[in-house]
Amino acid sequence: MRVDLFKFLIIFCCTGLGGVLRYLLSFAPYLKSTDGGVLVSNIIACAIMGCLLAIPINNPMVKVGVISLCGGLSTFSGYIAFSYLSSPSPSNSVLYHVMSIGLGLLFFIGSYYSCKSLFA
Repeated sequence: MRVDLFKFLIIFCCTGLGGVLRYLLSFAPYLKSTDGGVLVSNIIACAIMGCLLAIPINNPMVKVGVISLCGGLSTFSGYIAFSYLSSPSPSNSVLYHVMSIGLGLLFFIGSYYSCKSLFA
């Protein structure tokens, strides 16, 4: 199996950039709670992904880069597992994650159709 070093470098850098953006979001004064910061980073990643899929891009490496960026920015699975293990109230955890996924889908669909209408 041949590894394309250029693709690996793009994925590595974009995923790292997404993680750095998620870290920088934690300094926003209105996102001091961990839950708020994670929710906002997930929603931003969903909106970026929706817009990306709506834009007609012929270069697959651009899509790979943005998908990697969104993967580094969003934290759905890891945060869900951590929350279930550390939460004294599982019902709050379930509510938060249903809300996170619901808002993520809402922003994904909204940004997809908004960007699609701009580039149609």
